[in-house]
Amino acid sequence: MTAKTQNRRDLLRASLKAETDSVEKRFAAAEAAMERAPAGLAGAFAGSGRGASTTFSAESEVTAPAEVLAPKSDGRPLVKLPLDRVVDNPFNARQIYNHEVVKERAASIATHGQRVPALACEDWRRPGFYILIDGHYRKRAIQAAGKNEIECLIEPITSDIELYRMSFLLNAERNAQSSLDNALAWQRLLTEKKVDSEEALVELTGLSWGTVNKTLALLKLPANALDKLREHPAKFGVAVGYEVFLFAKSAPEEDVVTLMQRIVDEDLSSRELESLRKKRQAKPARKPKEVSRQYKIRSGNAQVGFIKEWDSGKVAFEVHLPDARERDALVEELKRRFTLSEVDPT
Repeated sequence: MTAKTQNRRDLLRASLKAETDSVEKRFAAAEAAMERAPAGLAGAFAGSGRGASTTFSAESEVTAPAEVLAPKSDGRPLVKLPLDRVVDNPFNARQIYNHEVVKERAASIATHGQRVPALACEDWRRPGFYILIDGHYRKRAIQAAGKNEIECLIEPITSDIELYRMSFLLNAERNAQSSLDNALAWQRLLTEKKVDSEEALVELTGLSWGTVNKTLALLKLPANALDKLREHPAKFGVAVGYEVFLFAKSAPEEDVVTLMQRIVDEDLSSRELESLRKKRQAKPARKPKEVSRQYKIRSGNAQVGFIKEWDSGKVAFEVHLPDARERDALVEELKRRFTLSEVDPT
């Protein structure tokens, strides 16, 4: 990692710490309240005058329909929102979700309620709606548990690039998304012109240009290989994924998928993949087998020779003519056909 890249990452981490310190304090406060009222975050504030009876005026900082659960300590309240008013972050750093993780969290929420609030912001394009910044697994688990509300802390974000940056940084500090998650999110940022180049992604994420470039290369894999990548995203980091991409440049799709299954089953390293790829490239390409057709030459009932042709255009024949006059006549015909001249006998 270059010093420049390290400096960018240090600055981004410092930015994250400054932006999330207050969030972490509110998370801790919510968890502490849960210890006193295990019925859920809403239960922690029951009877306090800050529950379902709370109403909103036109000047409320949180657009209705929202139920305030905790007082505003820094202008960003803890609220309860209907799930149908909370949309996924279109530029979320995580794009792929493990169904087993959702099921496990749904079981926990069904038993204990939502113990940690999600993070959201008001949808500046659609009043009355909210965009999830952090907590997409929680939202899916809440839906799977049959509930219809989610508890969120509200952040004052009003741009798509900030939606991505916050989700990327929060994931990086906890459970970072996969390389395929990054590739899909970055491609969307590029396609929708939220960033204009790979260099802009380098500045946004603090990662090296090589990492960004190699990560985006994953999306150039053939369709079946991408399906395999989606099934097992955690198995394909940047180095391993890029080796698969290089392998795919000179291998048929079925061979690529077979190799990827080996990676899943055997945890092959990038060095092992590089070795396999170089061995394959060192082998001379097999010459495709030509299709040929052969025809018998007959004189009466006897076979006196054959003519053989290949798809490449090659033609060969052999004929045995005991009669000198027939032999001379055939030779003269071939000379005329191919404009042959006399050559010295060998």
